[in-house]
Amino acid sequence: MVGAVLNRDCFGPPKESHYAGAAQGFAVPAFDPATPDAWLRASRNGGMTRMNRVHLAVGQYYYRFCDSARFQADWKRQASGPWWIEYETFDTVRRFARQHAHVRAYGEKTGQCGLSYSMKLHAAVPYEWGDSGALVVARLKARIDAWKGWGATAEISADDANRNSHDAGAKYIPLQNPGVFQLYIPEIWQYFDDAFEVVDKGPARNFA
Repeated sequence: MVGAVLNRDCFGPPKESHYAGAAQGFAVPAFDPATPDAWLRASRNGGMTRMNRVHLAVGQYYYRFCDSARFQADWKRQASGPWWIEYETFDTVRRFARQHAHVRAYGEKTGQCGLSYSMKLHAAVPYEWGDSGALVVARLKARIDAWKGWGATAEISADDANRNSHDAGAKYIPLQNPGVFQLYIPEIWQYFDDAFEVVDKGPARNFA
């Protein structure tokens, strides 16, 4: 018997607007039922556009890139984050790295690999947010829903203390391919063990 969608309550009031805001890149605090529309007062950076609710497919593999240092410190916490991609996106990202020597070269220059840098280009992830140097591959084993959409441009911090030299003084990170889809899975951090079976994890270069 197929079970209920684990995070079903995230797609109806009062949580829906909160997590829809988070998926659009608004810097929302933790959900508080007393202030479900707090995201309206938050700043926005990155996130997704033209997004829709989707039912993720049980039995399919999903992929999450993580910062390598934070992953080494606590891989489970990093793996439980909300931003994921489907295999089709992963394949696009990997093929782009394999086909472009300059992508592989810059990835190595930053201490990672071309796959990590390609992911940053396709998802508009500045280095100040993390190096995308670790990867989790997980098979979905229970029903869970997500927001799915196209990525949006990410702005680099104006505060020098937060900037990363690998962003090379840029003001923003554009998308390499605006048609590549991303996933935001609300409250996956609560349901990770029930939703996913981790089939592989480690340095992104192992998957390049």
